[in-house]
Order: sequence, then C-alpha cells, then structure tokens
Amino acid sequence: YTKKGDWILDPFMGGGTSLIEAQRMGRNSIGIELQPDIARNSETLINIEHNDNCITKVITGDSRCYNINSLMEQFNIPAFQFVIMHPPYWDIIKFSKYLEKNRYCACVIGDKYANSQVIPLGFYCMNQFLERGFLLKAILVKNFGETKGKSNQQGIWRYRAITNDFYIFKHEYIFIFKKVK
Repeated sequence: YTKKGDWILDPFMGGGTSLIEAQRMGRNSIGIELQPDIARNSETLINIEHNDNCITKVITGDSRCYNINSLMEQFNIPAFQFVIMHPPYWDIIKFSKYLEKNRYCACVIGDKYANSQVIPLGFYCMNQFLERGFLLKAILVKNFGETKGKSNQQGIWRYRAITNDFYIFKHEYIFIFKKVK
C-alpha cells in the first residue's frame, strides 16, 4: 500500500513495529505513543533498525490531542500516504483526515466481551469508515493462539468448539480502507 519515500503515521505506536517495518522498507514514519516508558523502549528498538534513507520520528504524547498538523508542517508533509491505527478505543475516524486522497489506512481492532455479550467494536469502527465514504479493500483476522475462558481454563473453549462444531478464537480485525473523498 506504500512506496519508498512515502510517509506513514501511527498515532497509537505501542511497541513500534510499524515504524521498524517502515524503516526496513524505506518509508518515512511518525509514531505517537502515550506512555513514556513504552515510547522509550520502542525508540531503542527502532534505532537498532536505523535507516539513513528515511526519517523516523517517535513522539511521546496523547494522539487524541497532539497537534499533528504542526508535526506535518515541521517535516513538510502535505498528507500521509498510509495511516495505521491500533487504538485502545473504537472512535478513531478523525485520524483519517491526515491521509492523502486515494491512499490507504489500516485499522487493527478487536471486539470485546462485557456483561455477557459481545460488543462488536471492530464492526462499529468499520461502519464509521464506510459511512464517511471510504472503500473497504480487505479484512484480515489475526488470531491469538492462546484463548482462555473464565478462571483461565483453555480446555472449556476447546471442548465447546469440538462438541458444537464451531471455532472460537480471540482475534483482532485488520481493516484496510481506501480514502476516496
């Protein structure tokens, strides 16, 4: 979804994987991380992969209120060519405003289980993008190998799946959207 020299924005950087991969592929990238200790650790890992042919910037701050426009001015970025979002909440559509038209963004998000029901955060998020005119280009489902039930009992889930002929897994969706408006 990107080319060498493109700009990547990750407003929920976490461990820095997207910035490391951007460097490896010759893409410029900016990541924002709320927790200072995680940002420092990520920056250490990112610096191990240092690439002189691209710019990589780690920002410690809250992406919900960080002035991304001033950051874009600082680096002379008219728009990002790819935005990847792995948020702790589902209402993240605002970060797509920094994305260049006809370019792509990815949203990594899982559903949650609360009060004896599934809360489909992934689908709420997907719907927000679709309502704003984005095209859905792909849905990937990332499975977590160790799924545990109540009281940390993994066996109950396996038993239910086998006896009822269905597959239960803990997952996150990776939605890929194209900005067309």
